[in-house]
Amino acid sequence: MLNSVIFVILPYAAVALLILVAPYRYFSNRLTWSAYSNQFLERKTLFWGSNPWHYGIILVLIAHLAGIIAPDFVKKLLGNQSRLIFCESLGLGLGLLALFGNLLLILRRVSSPILKRVTSVADYVLLFLLAVQTATGVYMAISLRWGSQWYLHAAVPYLYSLLAFSPRAEYMTDFPLIVKLHAAGAFLIMGILPFTKLVHLLYEPVSFLKDPPLLYRWRSTVGGRQA
Repeated sequence: MLNSVIFVILPYAAVALLILVAPYRYFSNRLTWSAYSNQFLERKTLFWGSNPWHYGIILVLIAHLAGIIAPDFVKKLLGNQSRLIFCESLGLGLGLLALFGNLLLILRRVSSPILKRVTSVADYVLLFLLAVQTATGVYMAISLRWGSQWYLHAAVPYLYSLLAFSPRAEYMTDFPLIVKLHAAGAFLIMGILPFTKLVHLLYEPVSFLKDPPLLYRWRSTVGGRQA
């Protein structure tokens, strides 16, 4: 039953929420779509949290997508033992970097009273899920060696079966519980994403190129006059 929930029901439910809720929020209220510019509220921790998180997680996601988009190329790349060890070590380092950044971002949210006012329950849930997802990935990289190989030969065929609307959960049922939790976490993040301010990542890389820059005007008193 657990396998059916994680590998059959959950992925399609997550995709349905992503497809239905994200456009609704975008067209009904654009103000809830974009993230608040909280860099003005707190900068120091944001720098040390955001940069490690983004540099780490983006490269990890690219590696995951590469296995789906070009599995034959990745198989050849990892066919050499030296390259396999290098890629596994690099992936572990990037995972630790992302986890460090994510934990700092959570600490930043919970320790700053002004940031708490602009953080919703869904935002906290998403940050927690991202931390758990990154932590389980790091744990698998340490305890279940050569994960890139079984990802290519089990997880990728399973994902293709989802795309073909003929889910084959048997590809994943024999894996340890930690792998199943990691898969469930990915689907939960996809499902909750449309309810959070992080949903802006679905369009920001494109809209950033065409939207006009924002103009900020600062008001302060200098010598009894406003500047």
